[in-house]
Amino acid sequence: MVSNIFENPWHFAKSGNEMADAKKKSSGTLAGDAYTLIHEAIRAGRFRPGDRLRFAELQALCGMSVTPVREALARLTAEGFTTLDNHKGYSVASLSLDELRDITAMRKLCESEALRLSILHGDDGWESRIIAAHHLMARLPRQRDDIPSVVRDDWDERHAAFHQALISACRSPILLEICEKLFTRADRYRRVSISVDLTRDVAAEHRMIMDRTLARDPEGAVEALCCHYQETANSLEQVLQAM
Repeated sequence: MVSNIFENPWHFAKSGNEMADAKKKSSGTLAGDAYTLIHEAIRAGRFRPGDRLRFAELQALCGMSVTPVREALARLTAEGFTTLDNHKGYSVASLSLDELRDITAMRKLCESEALRLSILHGDDGWESRIIAAHHLMARLPRQRDDIPSVVRDDWDERHAAFHQALISACRSPILLEICEKLFTRADRYRRVSISVDLTRDVAAEHRMIMDRTLARDPEGAVEALCCHYQETANSLEQVLQAM
């Protein structure tokens, strides 16, 4: 039996609310998609530090109207990837020696604590995640064959998974969130560093971090992790000081 819509006086009101919710959800999804596309373009070097970001170009990149693009830029600015000048509009955030040092110091502080806690609380499953993540990362070359000064995207994903696995047993969602944000902030700097540290044995650094972690040696593991981050910072300092 087909129901009569007039039997429910709230039918149209409910439909209107659902449409509004769907529109809001759609807008939020578009803004999230725009954020991902612009962020990836910055990471890949399509937009370089200091470049102005024009709405027409970003709309063409995202295939969207100006509203979700503007929302994405507001989020990127809040996270430090872009800047807003009232007279010039949005630009890609410049690389800064002070910011590099600050990010490096905070990563050492936060990830050292997360690694210590993970070594304290981690079980066999945690150890297995580290071994598996390292194995997958080690099976790929770090640099692209066609452009040796550029990191491979698939290696980069496995590299992030390895570092996440190391601290995944710390039992602090807040600390993990902070570490993830710092890792993302450091990403732009790390991608530049590969062009100036081609002789560095990054694979050996990762192996040492893993071995000391699995040996349940918190001080040794933290030392290896901090040295790993400082090596990247040292390579970049030479570049930034020359700019």
